[in-house]
Amino acid sequence: MRRFFSTAVLAGMLSLGGEISGTSARAAETTATGYDTIVVTSGSVAGSVRLGGTVVPEQIVNLTAQMPGDVNFVAGSEGDAFRQGDALVALDTKSLLAKRQQAESQLASAEAAYRNALVQYQHVLVNPNPQGDAMLGGAPSLFGMFSDPARSIMGQGNPGMERRSTLYGYSVQIETALNGVNQAQAALRELDESLLNAVSYAPFDGVIVKKMVEQGDVVQPGMPLVSFADITRLQIRVEVPTKLLKVIKAGGRVQAQLDGEVNPVPVSVDRIFPMADVGGHTTTVKFGLRQGIAAHTGMYAEVMLSDPDRRHSALPTIPESAIVWRGSLPAVYLLRDDGTPKLRLIRVDEQRADGTVSVISGIRSGDRILADPTTVTRSAR
Repeated sequence: MRRFFSTAVLAGMLSLGGEISGTSARAAETTATGYDTIVVTSGSVAGSVRLGGTVVPEQIVNLTAQMPGDVNFVAGSEGDAFRQGDALVALDTKSLLAKRQQAESQLASAEAAYRNALVQYQHVLVNPNPQGDAMLGGAPSLFGMFSDPARSIMGQGNPGMERRSTLYGYSVQIETALNGVNQAQAALRELDESLLNAVSYAPFDGVIVKKMVEQGDVVQPGMPLVSFADITRLQIRVEVPTKLLKVIKAGGRVQAQLDGEVNPVPVSVDRIFPMADVGGHTTTVKFGLRQGIAAHTGMYAEVMLSDPDRRHSALPTIPESAIVWRGSLPAVYLLRDDGTPKLRLIRVDEQRADGTVSVISGIRSGDRILADPTTVTRSAR
């Protein structure tokens, strides 16, 4: 007695948001040989396109040399993981450390000159006649008390002006010495900044995806050192024709297929760049892969988008479960006139999330195929 089960859902699914029109699939049935079979149907399918892209990390930085020098240390190779703040590349700092010692000595000398200028100024400020005091061994000069007014009366000098001039000269020495201290401190800060720039640190948790230098290499400012990325969060970068931007929106979901994988995976529209490329009339869009999907940076991938402006011609549509893979070649078991199954290679087009596949060649509408190809394998045991 024959058994029937409905497969109408297989022909009514969407092709990436497109609508299948035409006759619905007839019910699968059990043939006299005991196999569950499906009658292949076809319908007009809304157009869809596959856009090639590349798997890229969501977060990636290229560390470059900030100063010239010899590479003294490289933390690891491609694929090695590091925590935020770990040193990745370090340049030789022997010459910088020697310059820093020199700068410290210059700072100490400048500070000593500044202190001496302050003492000399205070000495002149407290002692009105330092020259006379010096002649008398530091004792107050009575001679100056009488000679200075006499010189002023005779028009031979102005003691007040001379005192102000002397104080101003010592104040200039203080200012000059203070400038020397500031210059020495600035030179020391510059060397400390150079010492920091001699080491490149991991800006976040991640891995080295590309290493451009080895220990002993000589680098100049701006030369690339390593590419560092967080590969736990991956995206597919695709150049999408501007006319297709209307079928996607930020936060939406579409289907993608990774290179070498049979089944498509859902991806989210993470970012649509605000500016289109003038030459190619495309816009960069990044589609997010959920964590746990086996993907690698640089891998080729295709994103499937619906194109409502065109429609495909009618193509046979079958459930994906009816396909058996022979290496990288898809095939189905086609029933002969005598009811025995025969392996038939096919060429597939769209592999959709609804569980159906459009077939370009190998079978046609009206053919009867096995619903479950594993039954042939089990019966052969």
